[in-house]
Amino acid sequence: MEKIFVILKDKKAKRIGLLVGIIYFLFYLYSIGNITIIEMPEMLSFRVIEDWQDKIFKPIAPFLWEAIAVLYVYRGLTIFLSVPNLILAFLLASLVLLNIAVAVYSYSLSRVCQLRPGYKGILGFIPSLFSGLTCCVPTFLITLGPALASFTVLFIEVRQFLIPASFILMILGLIWGIKRIPPEFIQIYEESKNNR
Repeated sequence: MEKIFVILKDKKAKRIGLLVGIIYFLFYLYSIGNITIIEMPEMLSFRVIEDWQDKIFKPIAPFLWEAIAVLYVYRGLTIFLSVPNLILAFLLASLVLLNIAVAVYSYSLSRVCQLRPGYKGILGFIPSLFSGLTCCVPTFLITLGPALASFTVLFIEVRQFLIPASFILMILGLIWGIKRIPPEFIQIYEESKNNR
């Protein structure tokens, strides 16, 4: 745990991890349809559905929940707010942030301490990337023809396994990435940064 705090104090690792985490958060919400661009004449308004208490935890599909509010931002940019979807997106984006920060820090460390950088922890976010796509990709793929429809059904069927796989792979990748960094290398690297 101490290593994570040291890594997150590194400005470069924190900035890149935060940037990728935010992009992932927004992309995930876009891929499940919680952020859309539709033609709406309204400008900056917020609406909550009437029976939001009944729908706040109502699943639409595995790991996908009903939106209880809509935020119309500007010229069609619409954000559907679903508390469980936001929590899931935040948790996945946080793991992406941490894995990217560890990878960037390992790379920076490798330049000073002759350590081979490892990027295997980053691979854990690939299943979660595909899990977000299962919402909107089926519609797109079905329009391409019956040949691709079977691929769409496959994505819908495996979606329920992609989110748990993402969490497991990203957590294991994060643990593995952190364990690969020897504490003495962190000390050498931090001292070299202070001497610059």
